[in-house]
Amino acid sequence: MPNRDKRGVILFIVIGVIMVVVILSTVILRVIANQSRLTHHQVSRIQAQYAARSGVIFALDKLRRNDDATCWPAAGSFTRRMQSSGSGCDVVEPSLPASVLYVDITVGLPGSGVSGTRKVSAIANYLYTP
Repeated sequence: MPNRDKRGVILFIVIGVIMVVVILSTVILRVIANQSRLTHHQVSRIQAQYAARSGVIFALDKLRRNDDATCWPAAGSFTRRMQSSGSGCDVVEPSLPASVLYVDITVGLPGSGVSGTRKVSAIANYLYTP
């Protein structure tokens, strides 16, 4: 009779070990999924930051060259949008990352920046999927 009692105990031990392994694997998978989501968000944020920087550089180049005075006038304050497709005075940049929706480039009035220069800023809007 003692053998049957031991087999029952062993069955409960095996079921307990299986449950512990399942719980641990679930926790590990959740941690990995959360870390992956955070990494994706960080990559999107960095891509948006670099897109905004490129928007500022593009605006400074346009103002320096003065080659498109209609869309980039020498006087007045204005905002232009950089996106992967557009028309009119929008800046079309097909190589924007898919996570970056658009970049708003704002050029201030002459004299609004340091030492009489124009203030140029850019704000990138990007996808954030929690």
